Amino acid sequence: MIFGIGVDVLEAARIKKVLARFGDHFIDRLLMPAERAQLGRTKRPERFIAMRFAAKEAIVKAMGTGFAHGIWIRDVGVVQNAWGKPEVAYSPRGEKVRRKLGIGDGHVTLTDEAGLIVAVAVLEAAEKPKRATRPAKPTAKAKAKARRR
Repeated sequence: MIFGIGVDVLEAARIKKVLARFGDHFIDRLLMPAERAQLGRTKRPERFIAMRFAAKEAIVKAMGTGFAHGIWIRDVGVVQNAWGKPEVAYSPRGEKVRRKLGIGDGHVTLTDEAGLIVAVAVLEAAEKPKRATRPAKPTAKAKAKARRR
């Protein structure tokens, strides 16, 4: 079952301006350590940062929290797996909020075209643990039937 869907559209030029003004300070406040490590390996850092910013916005929209209610910009993020697929990641604090809200797996897709960055996040509801069921107590009718046997 889907917990929430979030979408964000961003002009890449906005991030370029912010980077020109604040540089590493902006990057340090934005990226999780795993994202920062991947930034060091990218050939297009401005695009990478813009996509991460849009993804973070889409994720918190899907969570229904925005950057409030215990979630900060470095509490959610996107890292690429070995195949390059973007995957939703959480800091320890983000993980705690995710579990409290009942959010399970997360999915994100990113694209860019004509100077625009688009991120779409889909968060699944966590599966509720199945409670052990006790055998039903026999009814008076069932007890009487058992005595007759």
